Amino acid sequence: MFFSFVVWLARGALPILAIAGIVAFLVAPMVRYLHNRLHWPRWAALLAGYVAVLVTSLALIAVLVVGITQSLSGIDIEAMKDSVRSVAQWFVDWGNGLIIFGVHIDTSEITAPVQDWLNSGASTGGGGGGIKIDVDALQSLLGGAFNSIRTVAGIMTAMVMSALITMMIAIYLNADSQKFNAWIQHLVPPGYERDGAMLSDRTGAIWRGYIYGQLINSLITGVMVFIVLALVGVQGAFLMGVIMMLFNMIPTFGPIIAAFPGVIAALVGGSTRWPDMNNLIFGLIVAGIYVIVVQAQANVIAPKVMGRAVRLSPVIIMISLIVGFSVAGLVGSLLAVPVVATGKLVISYLYAKVVDRDPFGEDQGFGVEVSDG
Repeated sequence: MFFSFVVWLARGALPILAIAGIVAFLVAPMVRYLHNRLHWPRWAALLAGYVAVLVTSLALIAVLVVGITQSLSGIDIEAMKDSVRSVAQWFVDWGNGLIIFGVHIDTSEITAPVQDWLNSGASTGGGGGGIKIDVDALQSLLGGAFNSIRTVAGIMTAMVMSALITMMIAIYLNADSQKFNAWIQHLVPPGYERDGAMLSDRTGAIWRGYIYGQLINSLITGVMVFIVLALVGVQGAFLMGVIMMLFNMIPTFGPIIAAFPGVIAALVGGSTRWPDMNNLIFGLIVAGIYVIVVQAQANVIAPKVMGRAVRLSPVIIMISLIVGFSVAGLVGSLLAVPVVATGKLVISYLYAKVVDRDPFGEDQGFGVEVSDG
């Protein structure tokens, strides 16, 4: 109860702590290798590990920025505007002529604002008069731009500070990892050293398998989406691949959410490879591509890269995601599955001890294998 109360009080800091823990977890193998195998001083191993993280992060950010910029620059905005206007006009015509069971349905309240927008766009789109801006409008525009710049600067400052705090916490976690492990071992009652070591090994296997597996799985899935969408001619294919790579880290719901931008881009922008194809048909093709890719990553890629690290029923996964998101947002939903799997491991161990069974037998542990789809 006390622990739950502390977590509730610290819920605002949980995302930063969780990210710091993930970073420390990812850097730990490199630090151990440099310190234990190559006999580097621990401070030098920590420094090398986090310099590698910094360089890798900057390189990844540079690749993403260049790729996303080029992807966005290749989008034909004017063609998309025409597509949106065509879809809007079709919606107005369909709504104005809607007849159900021989009765004409009045949808003017819905279609009139869309028609007004279409008329205003047509009237301002041509002609040589241009757009007139009076003094008040100009002041409002400049004030809004200034506020926007100030807001962006504040957001960037907060992001940089959060990154620095996260990095410092991660460094301290790695620096004190030996003391933390010694403290955990000290808590194990005499005679239970084997059980403590087995629980520690299986917990580590859960987190290593899940985190590394999700990273590799998401990278492969994002690259697949980028390649396939680029081949069929979706505008902004690289951006769609990045979106899939990020959201695919969230089981079950993530790939579904990541598919919406790609399908919308296909419906609005059409295909650059098949320019004569109807946008609706192309959108259905892209939706089918997403279904195939998501099923492939859930049933082929994920089992290969994650193995049997996490085995939970789909219902438990969905409940865990909802609770994790409500507690710590996207980071909470990302870590909900390994947290629940770890809790299930501990509960299974305690139950086996109560009924006098071997807690580390072949059939003890998790239950049904995880489903990412």
